[in-house]
Amino acid sequence: MDLGLNGRRALVGGGGSGIGNGIATALAAEGARVALIGRTRERIEGEASRLGGFGVVADLATPDGADAAVAAAIAAMGGLDLLVVNTGGPAAGTFDALSEADWDNAINGTLRSVIRLLRAALPALRAGQDPSILIVLSSSVREPIPALVTSNTLRPGLAGLVKSLQTEIAPVRINGLAPGRIATDRIAFLDGKRAEAAGVTREEIARRTQANIPLGRYGDPSEIGRVGAFLLSPAASYVTGAIVPVDGGMVKSLP
Repeated sequence: MDLGLNGRRALVGGGGSGIGNGIATALAAEGARVALIGRTRERIEGEASRLGGFGVVADLATPDGADAAVAAAIAAMGGLDLLVVNTGGPAAGTFDALSEADWDNAINGTLRSVIRLLRAALPALRAGQDPSILIVLSSSVREPIPALVTSNTLRPGLAGLVKSLQTEIAPVRINGLAPGRIATDRIAFLDGKRAEAAGVTREEIARRTQANIPLGRYGDPSEIGRVGAFLLSPAASYVTGAIVPVDGGMVKSLP
């Protein structure tokens, strides 16, 4: 299937690694031009070079990060058609273990950064071709994750934002992805935390988790990347307001 992405201009948050990089790679393979946002210059510029795109060094958790990132992408590509909103995961821990500073960092990095990036990008997207937004969420939008109370609180709020904006910003389309256990540095970190708490190896935690996933394994960033590219593309032109799970069947709840 031709997704119709050739020449589209895409700004991808967290594009240097993990899920963001998986989506950026799929978009570039379909002919889109990509600008990747990241905080580490060497990594983001290296991945941008690999994909024939542009590296944008910015911290979206800061008040000026989103505006700077969008301005740099527009300067490099002459406008925007697609936006991937993808931020770092919030602090792990139970409610009693988290400090006020932990909550502030989680809110800035997971909620405010998304709002700021949407506000900064929407004027350019409205002037773009077949404009589309994709927000990377988490399986926590449908089922709380133990010892990850920040995600369980903030990600469902972002799902509510997607459902609100499907009407408010139309005909700009907006959809969300709800990834489960994708083999990224973030999941390796969380598995390590759980292993430390349980007194077992990280490999044992991964084995236990995979035993509860119907497909029996963690996903690859390329697998979620292909789903993301489809949702962003004109091939999904009548899809908006959807929250699409990519979790190997891990979450059993009804939509």
